[in-house]
Amino acid sequence: MTERYRVTIQSQMGPRKGILTLSYQGSYVTGSLDLVGHVNAVQGIQEADGTIHLFHRIKTAVSTIPCETVLGLRAGALRGTSTSRAVHMRWEGALLCQEPQEGAEL
Repeated sequence: MTERYRVTIQSQMGPRKGILTLSYQGSYVTGSLDLVGHVNAVQGIQEADGTIHLFHRIKTAVSTIPCETVLGLRAGALRGTSTSRAVHMRWEGALLCQEPQEGAEL
């Protein structure tokens, strides 16, 4: 299954809007974060309680920030936090669409 979320990340430079796309294969999660004109690859795992742990970079005009992001998904809403050495960023988002995985049986 693939999910697409409209997200807002509260950065040190103010709120940044983007699109998070997540694809699931068992507990493994891959996807992308389209933010401030850059598409950043994401990967991680989904725990049994639905919490998603992502490992990724956020590229900006001035730097690239390696992050660990923990997200909770409930009823189409997404909330969580990205952390790196010097930065903590809060996430909020809403589900835009859900699509079955290509090649998956219906």
